[in-house]
Amino acid sequence: MQALQSAVARGYVWHVSGVIAADKFLALEDKFAERYDIGLSRWQRCRQRRQGAAGVRFFAYPEQGTTRFLWWLLFTEGESNVFQQEHGRRKASDRKGRLFWGTEFELVQLPTPNGKVSWSWRMTRERVQAWQEEIQAAIRTTRDDNAIKAVMARLVRLPGFKGVRQQVFELHRFAKDDWGRIRRKAKSWEPPARPGYVRFRSDETASAAQVVQRLLMGKAPFGKEPVGSERELPEEGAMPAVNGNSQTGLPIPRGLDASRVLLIREAEQIRTFIAERWSYESIRLWLLDRYGEAFDIPLPAFRERVRRALQAKAGSVLKGKAEAIQAVRVVDQAKEKESEPVKEHCLSWEDRRTGRFPGSGTNVVHRKKPNRDELY
Repeated sequence: MQALQSAVARGYVWHVSGVIAADKFLALEDKFAERYDIGLSRWQRCRQRRQGAAGVRFFAYPEQGTTRFLWWLLFTEGESNVFQQEHGRRKASDRKGRLFWGTEFELVQLPTPNGKVSWSWRMTRERVQAWQEEIQAAIRTTRDDNAIKAVMARLVRLPGFKGVRQQVFELHRFAKDDWGRIRRKAKSWEPPARPGYVRFRSDETASAAQVVQRLLMGKAPFGKEPVGSERELPEEGAMPAVNGNSQTGLPIPRGLDASRVLLIREAEQIRTFIAERWSYESIRLWLLDRYGEAFDIPLPAFRERVRRALQAKAGSVLKGKAEAIQAVRVVDQAKEKESEPVKEHCLSWEDRRTGRFPGSGTNVVHRKKPNRDELY
């Protein structure tokens, strides 16, 4: 929901949406990718928009409790064949063309304290009426208060966008007024707090093929457990061999830090790609083809890991060079100190009596008995 909100706020106001079965979703994604290049990176879309072309983005999410997908095709103003192909397009800023999340939420523009407007999600009118009916039914269940408490607990767990928070506050006030009207002699009841605020998070994506496979197998759409059978998985102690293009004799690590280890291993090659002006998406696809699912991660996360890996590699190299230079300096200083001639300075009796001594770096030689000429 936050990704759709951010995209519309950045100018992707035209949209086409719908619902599709899971077994047909991959064909729909391939069709949009062939027609509108929905697989472009963020910077490629930015360059296209600067040149006057329209930016196109594709979003999809599994519908809760079903094996279907909610999908949205968003695009900006500009030159593109999407305006000729998609005749049912709508504009999110129009009242009759709002963008919906199923039948529960809609994306609208709400006023801000500084006189401007901002995009936010809120519940549809039908959904608010359904909540009011559920609250009234729970309050009229006079056996105990668990019914209304359960409804309020579900209400607090709604996503905390600005429009939703305002509606939840109004529903709390509606519940309090209805409680006072129906249960006058009952103990006063205060509704819980409103939902927490939604924190901004970077876009998180998942492989469409894996999500479709999980839905068709009757599993939750997102999860960490493997989808395939145990016979298809490699043995626990076995490490898959690196292909012919990679370094021989080095296995592919597994786990959460696998991509970090591999990025440090390929740091020199990545620097070469960056010098040749490869995009980060091209580098990620090259590593994905080379090492597999370790690099099946979102592009912003991959970019940050590359930056840290290059810093770690450069830091280790500089540290080794600094230690070598420091060792050479210490040896040179010792040799220079040994090669310096020893300076001897004979103090006169007057110098020793008054305490005047020369600076450091000289060897002072004291005479046991002063000469007669030195006394006068």
